[in-house]
Formats: sequence, structure tokens, C-alpha cells
Amino acid sequence: MAEKTHWHKAFLSDYLGSCDIEEGKTLKCIIKAVTNKSVKLKGDKASPHNIAEFTDPKIKPMVLNATNCKVIKRFTKSPYINDWVNVPVEIYVLQLKAFGEETEGLRIKDTQPMFNKPELTPTMPAWENVLKFMRNGGLITEIEKKYTVSDENKEFIASILKSETPA
Repeated sequence: MAEKTHWHKAFLSDYLGSCDIEEGKTLKCIIKAVTNKSVKLKGDKASPHNIAEFTDPKIKPMVLNATNCKVIKRFTKSPYINDWVNVPVEIYVLQLKAFGEETEGLRIKDTQPMFNKPELTPTMPAWENVLKFMRNGGLITEIEKKYTVSDENKEFIASILKSETPA
């Protein structure tokens, strides 16, 4: 079956919209940062909005409405957008009534998605960055926020760092 094109794709947007999420699917992503920008939406004058940017550069930024901001606030336990960093979210399309007509809106699910973290191994390009981070005083607990690290590889990292330490 040929890929279908959502009618709203004709109105190219710099921001994530319902047309960017396949029907019946959700979008799991991680918020990289939230900023406040002046944005012009659907013929309105430009006004300030909270904008979520994601770690995946292929995902367009999302204009956050008050409902979605409240969900993120609950996840982070912080009302400050500066604290809304590295927050996993799952976005879905909701059919709703707005301004007297049926429309679609983006919502963030009330529960955070689980992501499988990649296993850190010596063959990964990130291995050298991890060693550099650790040499500069970084902690393995910080690495484990992004990667699964086996006990064997923790010992291997420790042995490399120990061998580099002058006696």
C-alpha cells in the first residue's frame, strides 16, 4: 500500500503537529530543552510559547500547551522549564473540540515511556568519550543514565583508568 499524505502536510510547519505522527501511533522521545519563544500560530499575532526541543534531531520542536506543560511539570517535580531536560515523553494525537470545531491536538501521555538503553561496549564510538569523561572526574552513575554497563565493563573501565594513574 502506498504511503498516505496527511492534508495538513501542505501547510509546512517548523513545529510538530498531528500530521507528523502516523495514525494510531505514538512518538516516544526525550526532551533536550524547553525554551520560551515568540511564535505565530494560525493567523494569530506572535506570542510567547514554551517550545520543547528533542534529542532526536529528526523530530521537530513541539509547541507546549498548558495541559502538556502540567504533565512535564509532574514528571520533573519542577515548575521551571529550565529543569525540563532529558525528560522521556510519549506524544499522541487526541481528537478534541476547540473553538467550536472538531480538530486534532498533541498530548503527552500521563506516564513516561521506558527506553531501552544501549549496552556500552569497548567497540562503540562512545567508549572513548566515556573514558575521557571518567578521566575528568565523571561518575559511572552518570554514564548509567544513558547506557547499560555490565559489571565486566565497569571493571574494564576501572582497570584502564587505574593503569593510567601514575604510581
